[in-house]
Amino acid sequence: MAMRTTIRHDGDHAPSAKPLILLTTIAVLLLVAVPISILVALFMIVFGHVTGGFAVIGVTVLAAILAVVAAGASGFRHLQKVVEHKSFRVVQLGQRDYHYEGDNCGHDHSNDEIRII
Repeated sequence: MAMRTTIRHDGDHAPSAKPLILLTTIAVLLLVAVPISILVALFMIVFGHVTGGFAVIGVTVLAAILAVVAAGASGFRHLQKVVEHKSFRVVQLGQRDYHYEGDNCGHDHSNDEIRII
């Protein structure tokens, strides 16, 4: 069975992932900041700044939610661009493509069960 490899050399390059990485990093940092801000807000509430404590919690949670949504939307758009750019070819393989007949390893494989994983 001959191995086929296809390498496409287009003049175009894949879309950059730098904005996606930046947005994901910001989202992760804001998610890490939420428990810290809750502790700070509880400290503020205990010492009498109730409105400020709730404002800290609200702003931090809102910023984290917005960052996660922005990173998710950016990731989805990036994935669409990559798939459109690469033109992946999906081919359904036949039964004989899963089994190699000429392995010559010295063992009798005539009773082996072919399992498709």
